[in-house]
Amino acid sequence: MSVEGPLLEIVGYGAVCPAGCSAAALWQEPVPAPTFETLLSQPHRQIPVRRIDLQQEALARWQKEPRLRRANPLAMFITEAAVQALMSAPELARDRVGLVCALSTGSIIYSRKFFTQMQTRGRRLASPILFPETVYNSPVSHLASVLNITRASYTLMGDESAWVDALRVAQVWLARRTVDAVLVVGGEELDILALEAFDLAGWIRRGLVAAEGAGAIVVRAAARQTSESCVVKVSPTSIPFRSPGEQKAAWRSFYQRSTSDHPLVLTKSVAPSTSWRQFVKSTHAVELESDWGFAFTASASWSFLQAMHRRKTNPSFTLLVPGSNAAVSAVSFI
Repeated sequence: MSVEGPLLEIVGYGAVCPAGCSAAALWQEPVPAPTFETLLSQPHRQIPVRRIDLQQEALARWQKEPRLRRANPLAMFITEAAVQALMSAPELARDRVGLVCALSTGSIIYSRKFFTQMQTRGRRLASPILFPETVYNSPVSHLASVLNITRASYTLMGDESAWVDALRVAQVWLARRTVDAVLVVGGEELDILALEAFDLAGWIRRGLVAAEGAGAIVVRAAARQTSESCVVKVSPTSIPFRSPGEQKAAWRSFYQRSTSDHPLVLTKSVAPSTSWRQFVKSTHAVELESDWGFAFTASASWSFLQAMHRRKTNPSFTLLVPGSNAAVSAVSFI
């Protein structure tokens, strides 16, 4: 996907992360120790994870919302992060705000439950209540309804680079004046099925700690940059890859494009981590401080928010969004 769009000004942000329900937790709170869960296929093995406590007050309130009463945790994560982001920009007219969400595994918990019922009970007895929640766009439709967003709404699927693609969609809508601002959301829910996949991919033994949560920002076309604003330039292209070698070459390509005016800043949450550590050592690039765990577009949004906070006290730089299985991209904080 290649798009030349306007610079984006961040006017609101929010997050649900392992340390709490706020974006500030990403730079104010210590990373909590992981808990351990047993793999279905290997009951003798336990692997580290960082889950979100659904009993937190900020999330428990959404379980009482009629639209979300039967929704999966992912819908609650993205709703809480989105509400935080919109509250940061109360001056925006809600009927002129668009919504784009980047997901990876999507509603995996209900998908597993539904297909398990099909296998154990038969197709006729699988719960019809679960099926609508297995659709990738289901959490976003809940979010749009709860927030009464009636303009453009879209869901993207991919790895971490889908977060950057979502920013490009926002650029297109803003350039066409479809909306005045765009709510960009990334989220992930953790299920034992995903942990099995991470283990089969070899990511667990290479040090990956799986996580869940969400991040959200509200952006609009940047009119002019001030000391108070945070403005980003989205890379017009992502580099797709189909092998570990191509992935490393894509990382290197973005590193070679960086300059002294826009040095590269790297995230710590990457899969596979072994190759990434080798790349970090060879480039001597600066890393973000905290590793909150691997959560596809959710961890990409957390890294973005950490970078936004870093920009307040540092000169311009480019954040590399490494991608785990599809593409590599970048966003410059100017």
